[in-house]
Amino acid sequence: MTGTTHRHMSDHLSELVETVIKDLEQSKSITVEDDDNDVSALNLGMIAAYYYIRYTTIELFNSSLKDKTKIKGIVEILSNASEYDNLPMRHGDEKALRQLAAHVPITSDKMK
Repeated sequence: MTGTTHRHMSDHLSELVETVIKDLEQSKSITVEDDDNDVSALNLGMIAAYYYIRYTTIELFNSSLKDKTKIKGIVEILSNASEYDNLPMRHGDEKALRQLAAHVPITSDKMK
C-alpha cells in the first residue's frame, strides 16, 4: 500500500480481491462469468469450503491424484498439504520423529 488515504486503501483492497479471484479461478475453485460481475463456486471450491481446506491444497489434490495413484503416492500428496506447513513441533518430539523417520521407507524433505 502506498498511502493511508481512502483512495489508497480502496485501490489496495481492490487489487487484493482481484488477485485472490484470479488465484481461485486458476485453482478451479471458482468461475468468473464473462461480465466479471458474477462469481460461482465450482465443485473443488465447494469441497474446500466444506472441509476447511485451503484452495492451494485442493489444487494440489486435483492435479496430483489420479485413478491409479497408489497408497504411497496418496500419503505423499496428503503430507504435502499446505495445512501442515504451520504445525509446530511439540517440545521433545523432534528426536522421536527422527527415529521414526529412520524406519519409514518414505522420505520427507522437511525432516532433513
